[in-house]
Amino acid sequence: MSHVVSGLKLIRLVDIHDFVILWYNCITLDKYKQIMTVQEIKGKKCRWVHIDEVDETTESYLKENFKFHTLDIEDVVSEHQRPKVDIYKYYLFLIAVFPYYDKDKFKVRAREVDIFLNKDTLVTIAKNPNHFLDRIFERVNNSGKLKKLWVEKGASFLLYKVLEKLFHESHPPVDTVGRQISAVEDDVYDNELKSVARDLALIRRSVFTLRRVLEPQRFTINVLVNLDREFIPAEMANYFDNIHDYIEKTWAEVESHHDMVDGLHRTNESLISQHTNRVITTLTVISASLMPLTLLSGIYGMNMKILFVDEPIKVFALFLGVALATLTLVVLIIRSKKV
Repeated sequence: MSHVVSGLKLIRLVDIHDFVILWYNCITLDKYKQIMTVQEIKGKKCRWVHIDEVDETTESYLKENFKFHTLDIEDVVSEHQRPKVDIYKYYLFLIAVFPYYDKDKFKVRAREVDIFLNKDTLVTIAKNPNHFLDRIFERVNNSGKLKKLWVEKGASFLLYKVLEKLFHESHPPVDTVGRQISAVEDDVYDNELKSVARDLALIRRSVFTLRRVLEPQRFTINVLVNLDREFIPAEMANYFDNIHDYIEKTWAEVESHHDMVDGLHRTNESLISQHTNRVITTLTVISASLMPLTLLSGIYGMNMKILFVDEPIKVFALFLGVALATLTLVVLIIRSKKV
């Protein structure tokens, strides 16, 4: 009886040790495809290898199929990395991070994409599930026109198109934060103090994430603009400069959001402080207005021979008069806007 394993037909052996050895020697790319989904688009000038997730087989696959530096491969399989670019003689390694808005958690998150590029191969590795990058790959794979426009122009041009699409896709979170700031701005000046503080805190967290993601990539993409190597010729400078300009415009928007949020935060803190002062002043006035009644009750509670001590109706009238006079004074103070 025979078994099909990783696309290869294996003959069942009597000795289990021989079977294990034969299994090990027959590991192919199909094995990796079953685990981490390695996909490939081949063109005349280059090929695009896309890995949709990182698992325990990723390191072995990269080491067996490419001549990449060990430190770069370690960066791929390690936890979240900051954006960076490493340039070698025959290839480059780029870590790119793209923001997206998590509607469930009400915050901006980041997706990491690790990229290797040499003269004729582009390798993209989605560190986190990246459905947009997967859709880009599927579109190119299923469209002969896109293959001709993207893949047939070389690996460096393919890298440009992929980065362009991914950075354009990272702009909606910036717009979302902008709309949130506009909504909170109205609440701040409408004295919605209870909800504004939390909303501002959430927006500030999103803005900080956007700044942390975009700032280093202003410099990594600028490296590609000024690069002249076999795998990225000088004529690609204008293309990557287009991406760099787009990142700079996005960065300017994020900085504007940052300044706006800081301004709203200071304004809200000032309004909260004013509101607190008004409450404290009102409580002080009320407390002071009760002092005459407290004084009178203390005097009449000592059973001393004083005015109206044997005439409870007049004592009650005295207390009522003092209370009304105090209440009138408090109302006059409030209406005169001294509180």
